[in-house]
Amino acid sequence: MKCGSRCSVGSVLAFFFILHFSFFISPGRAADFGDVSVSASAMYSGNTFHGYSEIRVTLANRSAGRTHVITLTAPHQSWNNGNSIGRLARSVKLEPGTREVVSLLQPPLPANGDGNVRVEVDGRHEGEVRAPNGNSHCAQYSARGDHLATVLISRSLNFDDAERVFKTQHDAFTAAMAVGPPDAKTSSAGGYATTSWMPDTRRNNRTNWLELDYATPQVVNKIFIHSTQTPSTSGVITLIGISGTNLAQIAMTAGASVSSSGSTTIVEFAIPTTIEPVKTVRLNFGKEQPWRIGIDAVEISGPAPAQWASAARASSDNSASVASYGARANADAVETLRAESPVAEWSENWLAYTPFDVIILNAADLSSLSAAVRSALGDYLSAGGNVVILGQAALPAAWDSAQKKYLTDGVEHAVGFGRCITFGTENPAMLETKSIQTLREVVRNSAMYWQVLPRDSGAANAALPVVENLKIPMRGIVIIMVAFIIIIGPVNIIYLNRRQRRTWMLWTIPAISIVTTLIVFAYSLLREGITPDTRIAGLTVIDQASHHATTVGVTAFYCPLTPSRGLQFEYGTEATPLVSFGYGAGSAREVDWTQAQHFSRGWVSSRVPAHFHLRKSETRRERIQVVNENGRLQIVNGLGAPIKSIWVAYPTKPAAHVAAGLNFYHAENVAPGQNAGLIPVELHPSPLFGGAEGMLRDLSFAAKADSLDSLANTAAMNLLPDSYLAVLDGNPFIENALGSAASPKRTKSSAVVFGMLEAGETK
Repeated sequence: MKCGSRCSVGSVLAFFFILHFSFFISPGRAADFGDVSVSASAMYSGNTFHGYSEIRVTLANRSAGRTHVITLTAPHQSWNNGNSIGRLARSVKLEPGTREVVSLLQPPLPANGDGNVRVEVDGRHEGEVRAPNGNSHCAQYSARGDHLATVLISRSLNFDDAERVFKTQHDAFTAAMAVGPPDAKTSSAGGYATTSWMPDTRRNNRTNWLELDYATPQVVNKIFIHSTQTPSTSGVITLIGISGTNLAQIAMTAGASVSSSGSTTIVEFAIPTTIEPVKTVRLNFGKEQPWRIGIDAVEISGPAPAQWASAARASSDNSASVASYGARANADAVETLRAESPVAEWSENWLAYTPFDVIILNAADLSSLSAAVRSALGDYLSAGGNVVILGQAALPAAWDSAQKKYLTDGVEHAVGFGRCITFGTENPAMLETKSIQTLREVVRNSAMYWQVLPRDSGAANAALPVVENLKIPMRGIVIIMVAFIIIIGPVNIIYLNRRQRRTWMLWTIPAISIVTTLIVFAYSLLREGITPDTRIAGLTVIDQASHHATTVGVTAFYCPLTPSRGLQFEYGTEATPLVSFGYGAGSAREVDWTQAQHFSRGWVSSRVPAHFHLRKSETRRERIQVVNENGRLQIVNGLGAPIKSIWVAYPTKPAAHVAAGLNFYHAENVAPGQNAGLIPVELHPSPLFGGAEGMLRDLSFAAKADSLDSLANTAAMNLLPDSYLAVLDGNPFIENALGSAASPKRTKSSAVVFGMLEAGETK
């Protein structure tokens, strides 16, 4: 997933020039195109590494009597380098005097382009608007393909305090690198020292500052700044005393360079002795270019012995971009993003939250969520997301899971495949150490899930084979080629020589070549046909009380001919292509959001397996019903596919507490709509009760149902009271994206269902 050898210097320079230029154009301002007004915005600004990145476009038709059709395309210009998004498109019909907010959602591949959204009105190109985060999703320059963890922090929270919860403080270029004595070394990271603090180089024209605290406040008459970059020619140094007052302000230009060794320059600032001990030194660099700032250490001295800073904080840091300079990011590196808008204005589409490993809110945020935004966050949570709530808040019923884990100062709720973690305090700085460790572990595990997914067709096909044999039919082709060589050479020459028609070689050689080509084509056609093979598998969690289902799975395609209509996924399906991306080999892909999610071009190639990791969160009516007929428990199959095996778990009577144990029942081969008796079986449950998360860990996203014994063990380890595990012959929860081009005879589908029975179900 690194830059390929064919990456041209010119294209890279052009790419970075446009990226650099994009920061000087502020997104969100409306552009007028005749009667139509268009503006683009996003909930956040920064890098993301998986899921779907959303561009929210607000359209307004000011005409009093004319309907317009607006077509949005992003990016306006695409470089189409490697596996990437070459085109996102959506057409909207806007009635007179109406306004509409639409989403352009970018699947998890980079969009190597100019970062603009092309606007067409009634088929006519009118201009472009700037796309926020236009080149920041799954971008090669931001992580070299490594999926870093990403945390979205509500603007209602203290960003610095919340950021410190999730940061290990040992990442390259963070403020912590300026703590203690100088230790900068010449680095391969583009000539920068990763052991120094550097502001976020993606954000230009912003004020950059660094604050350093000293464990023992002291009066100061000299300051020494150890810098890994050319000393700044703008900005001021502020000394803050123990009373919190500003004791002195010194211009950055007032310093004198006293030493230069290796990658570090030492600048001395001599000042009158302060009247009060200094506790904090603040370096304000103004709007200096961030790549021109690098602070290794800051020493203060006076009558007392000199000392180095013991703690530091900064306006931003460059840890998320460390890989773009040739160095590898810390395994625990976290990209923390501050929300650009209040939660009341957040997206109503759950896919917009999929790039985040954790979303952190406070109690006031939760109460101000609209019903649509709350539902979208709930879908994100069920699909494996993590939501942290700071402060006393009444959780939505769907989030207040009975499967809880109590922390020293909070509660962790297992919701579907995800977690909702609540704390009593609204101040992130007040969290207990063990709770902070738990949150960091949640972030690490969430990011790790995406890191271990297969990253090429070979690894993906090993996880879920779509066809039995992908090998090229070498024996048959070799036989045809040998016959071709013999016929076109010796046989052809000898025959024509005997007939004294050597000049006929002018047409016999092309004719034999054409016939051979037709034979190879016919051989391949007879061997594979033209009908594509499809395989679908997944793990679905159903809450029968709320009629909500969440699916994590995979779909795979093997097409002898490239499907002309592409793939059609439902609007709410997150489809992650299991391919490598970066400069070099690969193809640009196109998506049209006008009707559902149309993967129109570039996603499937002939005779090359294509795999997609899927997540869905939706309302479903499938269920099983448990009935009691004359003292015997029976189930009615309402899951929409034949049940191959099912295990049902009930608490041991008369005690209903989990610790009292479970009774297990089993049935096999239940047709849709039919009923079958439940037979008691002896299983040994785990006291941990893994639930949906445990099943995903045991079965993986491909929901591998290897054997009856292994599934029985999975049921025993992970079933909760009043729940069931069913293995289906078919999968009604994942759409076949080939649509009418798919053949039922060439489609293999299966599903594992973890269901929670409705309260009051017959026992």
